[in-house]
Amino acid sequence: MTDKVKQTEKGIGIGKILLVVFMVFIITPLLIVGIIYYTNDSFKMEANKILVNLPGPVGEYFKTYPTKNELDTQKISVAKYLVGIDNNRAIDKLILIKNEDEVLYNEIIKLMIKLDANKTKAIMDQIRKNLVKKDILLRTVEQIDIEKEKEIMDKAKYFESLSYITAIKEIEASINNNEIGYTELGKIFENMKKENAAFLLRYMDKNISRKIIDKFSFDEKKRDIKVLLSTMEDRELKLRYAAEIYSTESPEKLVSIIGNTQTYKVDELAFIYKNIGIIKGAQVLARLNDDDFVHELVNEIKEKEILLNRKDFITEDILKAYKIYRDFDKNVDELTSIYEKMGDEQIAMLIKRMIRNTSSSKKYSLSNGETISISDEDLALTILDKFSERKLASVLSNLDNNLASDITKKLSLPQ
Repeated sequence: MTDKVKQTEKGIGIGKILLVVFMVFIITPLLIVGIIYYTNDSFKMEANKILVNLPGPVGEYFKTYPTKNELDTQKISVAKYLVGIDNNRAIDKLILIKNEDEVLYNEIIKLMIKLDANKTKAIMDQIRKNLVKKDILLRTVEQIDIEKEKEIMDKAKYFESLSYITAIKEIEASINNNEIGYTELGKIFENMKKENAAFLLRYMDKNISRKIIDKFSFDEKKRDIKVLLSTMEDRELKLRYAAEIYSTESPEKLVSIIGNTQTYKVDELAFIYKNIGIIKGAQVLARLNDDDFVHELVNEIKEKEILLNRKDFITEDILKAYKIYRDFDKNVDELTSIYEKMGDEQIAMLIKRMIRNTSSSKKYSLSNGETISISDEDLALTILDKFSERKLASVLSNLDNNLASDITKKLSLPQ
């Protein structure tokens, strides 16, 4: 068994040696000869003289290759032809040769110089000028492309530096005045941050927005923008649903939900207040003690209005209603403070007089057609609602049963 293993190992060793010998003495020389054959024309010609004598198809194949004498004859023929034709035609043909085979071009030029040095010099001078012109043209085209790209990027940065309202106004005006095309706008928007691009496209004219997106060159950027637009629309729909629910809640309850930025961001609150109703929104804002928040929110609502409708239709009414309810609440607080220092019987008499006052309510008209109506009864009920349960019960006990019952019912109703 051991002898067989040794014989096997010996056979493998001999096989490796034969393979190495084959590679070194046969394959490697053939590779070297092949490289020289295809890179050295003189060697190739000499080799062809021998290879044409090979028997069969191989010899026939190499017989199709022209000999050195035949090649030289062809080159001389081409040189004579080029010297004999019009310079412009000769230049066109020489440029084609130069682009394909620089070595062949130089050989033909040398032959042409021998045939007609002056004409060849004139041809070569013109070729050099043409090549220089071509280089200048290419450089000019490249420079123009670079400048156009920079101009696109500068415009993208410029629009991003503007407020959204101003940017949209300028873009739409440029389109309407034929100062800019959709193809250029597509490139400009592709060079913006995708969040900025999506926001502008969301609040632009729908037809303009669609045409700009259609001109995007990159499918990935187009897809990203469409995803962002869908996300924005979904969020606005959810905020609209939330506003519908909040419109049924009392202002006191809403203060903790939409009277700060703990639940919603300012831009989201602006959308809610736009849809919750001017009067309800003003009632909530009037109960806040944060003028900075109110001003920031109203400015955001104003921007949203202009973006969506190109004009602000509601902030003037919101501010007017806000002032009305804020003054009313301030008046209530002052009267409540005074009444709490009075006797319960005296308070009951004043409340009775206010509720049974038949004079007309004070009315405030808003631009949207709504009216805010505040009566003495509203004032009385709001003051009573400020009292503690014990104080309220004591005041009601000093009223007749029917009036006390009526007041109790009204206080229990949602405002």
